[in-house]
Amino acid sequence: MSSEETSEDSGDSKKRPIVKIVLIVVLVLILLGGAVLGTLFAVGFFDSKTDAESAIAAMEDAENSGAGVNDQRRLAEAIKVIDDEGLKYLEIEPELLSNLHNSQRMIQVKIAVMVKQNEDKTLLRLIEKHAYPVRSQLLKILSEKREDQVSREGFRDNLALELKNAMNDVLETRIGDRDIQELYFIEFIVQ
Repeated sequence: MSSEETSEDSGDSKKRPIVKIVLIVVLVLILLGGAVLGTLFAVGFFDSKTDAESAIAAMEDAENSGAGVNDQRRLAEAIKVIDDEGLKYLEIEPELLSNLHNSQRMIQVKIAVMVKQNEDKTLLRLIEKHAYPVRSQLLKILSEKREDQVSREGFRDNLALELKNAMNDVLETRIGDRDIQELYFIEFIVQ
């Protein structure tokens, strides 16, 4: 064997371990990248809009464009009425669902309100007529709540008062009355 053959063999043998190392490093990087992307997809990082954000946008669109008669009828059917000697209890359905502000966590509440019926007994129809702007305002308030606020003492009571005042504000601008007496949580879920 000549000295040239040995120098070529040693050059090839030096290149082979480097190529193997590079291939292993590239393979490991590809696997790690795939694992990271898979995890991000699994937790919903790449979702463009959540269901709550879509619902808020739909409510705001309906408020701005004016709801159709069929939509109004469907929403009116979603409000249950319970009569109790001049006081009416309205259960707002479906429940309100929203993301907490800058969080992946969700808040879901189902509410009922107590109203005192007006003299001509048209209050329930007026509330039903303006259900879209009322729901929109309630969802807006829920979406502004932060994760750290939810665990504070008195959060539910303060939220109930804030939602009641918001409903009354909307009704005052739409019908001229503030007839919501009390607001009750029937379901309250944060996850």
